[in-house]
Amino acid sequence: MRPSPYPDFKLLGAVLLAASLASAPALAQQAGASPSDGTGVHVGAFMVYPQASYSGTYNDNIYADANNEQEDYISTLKAAVDVSSTWSRHALNLTGSITKSLYADRSSENRLDWNIGADGRLDITRNSNLTAGTSYSRNHEDRGSANAAIGAIRPSEPIEYDLFTTEAKFHQGFNRLFAEMGGKYSNYDYKNATSVTGTALPQDYRDRERWDESLRLGYMVSPDTNVFVEGSLNQRTYDKKPPAVAVNRDSDGYAIVGGAQFRLTNLVTGEISAGYQEQHYDAGSDVSGLKYGASVTWSATTLTTVTLNANSSIEETTAVGAPAYKNQNVEVVVQHELTRNIILTGNAGYTNDDFESITRNDDIIDAGLGVRYLVNRNADVQIGYDFTDRNSDVAGYDYTRNQIGFTLRLKL
Repeated sequence: MRPSPYPDFKLLGAVLLAASLASAPALAQQAGASPSDGTGVHVGAFMVYPQASYSGTYNDNIYADANNEQEDYISTLKAAVDVSSTWSRHALNLTGSITKSLYADRSSENRLDWNIGADGRLDITRNSNLTAGTSYSRNHEDRGSANAAIGAIRPSEPIEYDLFTTEAKFHQGFNRLFAEMGGKYSNYDYKNATSVTGTALPQDYRDRERWDESLRLGYMVSPDTNVFVEGSLNQRTYDKKPPAVAVNRDSDGYAIVGGAQFRLTNLVTGEISAGYQEQHYDAGSDVSGLKYGASVTWSATTLTTVTLNANSSIEETTAVGAPAYKNQNVEVVVQHELTRNIILTGNAGYTNDDFESITRNDDIIDAGLGVRYLVNRNADVQIGYDFTDRNSDVAGYDYTRNQIGFTLRLKL
């Protein structure tokens, strides 16, 4: 029987219940961050921000395929709970969410994602603090991602993977000088799959661990502006080694950048950095290039905000013959408050994925428009359109995708 494209309210209730039960131990955003734009519920020394939403989306190319475009309507149910401490010193944040996506015609694309996490800040002295966080999540690889398989080896269902992360950072100030030392551990666990032709697609070869270490030294030019230099190391270790797999994908890398964090009056705030990065693979390849990052917000008027985000990185790949690909992306987001309860949003972005040692180079353009109507403190409705176009110099990897949908969100 064909699944209904309309919301399953029994399932929504179950999702809400699960998220509520998860809220006690469940987990987080960065310390001090506002977890929600809801008013929240005061529980002892904590504020609790529960919310639930239903989204309906029409997608005209659900497989991100160049030759076999298939459309569908997706119902997405999501429930989340954020918890933040209200202490005068130190901070603790918890978060948990669960998301169920239901496809009207192709139930094999149905997915259930969830995450739990926690983070906090320990204020040691006036000039020093320790922040730490951990999270665990179930995710699905998007059909249009750089590593998604196409053609006959396309998975019959989206690839699942679990991701565990834990990290910590210590900050110490010395008058105008400061130092920050951090570390992060990530563990990726991919689930096996089957192709559309019934062939087994083992994914264990993608299971890996990653360690990151960083040290930032900075100088406070003013209370609102600092300049810094930062060095970072990383180690990427795969569970399977030859002869179990054809190629040893283990690698070690480093990056060094200089940059600034700033607030120019109340109009422009953010962080920018630039430098060099290199990754050495045990199989014998070196991948290197420009390393940059930017996150800048410009308050163009009292009602209009423009945000610029940019980043470059060296990413892991499953492409045969390629040790990695260099990812570069830039995005501009404009938000305008048309009235007190109507917010307009527009975004445009460009991404380049350049695969090393093979002839694949992908250019991706993303753009979108949205309207958010704030019904009251506890409810809002959003309508949006998203466009994605990937142009690749390898046949079969091009695709264009249009998505239009709406979201109803309820929150406390």
